[in-house]
Amino acid sequence: MEEPKPAYFYMSSGYSGMALAKHGTADEVCDVLGCDKPAERSFNIKQVSKSSLSLKSSDLRQVHLCKEHYKEFKKQTKTDRELDQLY
Repeated sequence: MEEPKPAYFYMSSGYSGMALAKHGTADEVCDVLGCDKPAERSFNIKQVSKSSLSLKSSDLRQVHLCKEHYKEFKKQTKTDRELDQLY
């Protein structure tokens, strides 16, 4: 039977005991039709459906937006977001 290793063993080897997060490792592309720029942000499909952005696919859960389309999304949903803050 193997004896448990001391805590300093795990610290010095870089092992943290936790799983590594995989978000941010893949290069996501903007999900707006005709755009191939790298995505900056991602939103729930329900949030993005309130805007007039046309998406590549409608069966997504998360929609990735590039910097340009994120700016457009923010402008189109400004009043909705302000109302959400009030209530």
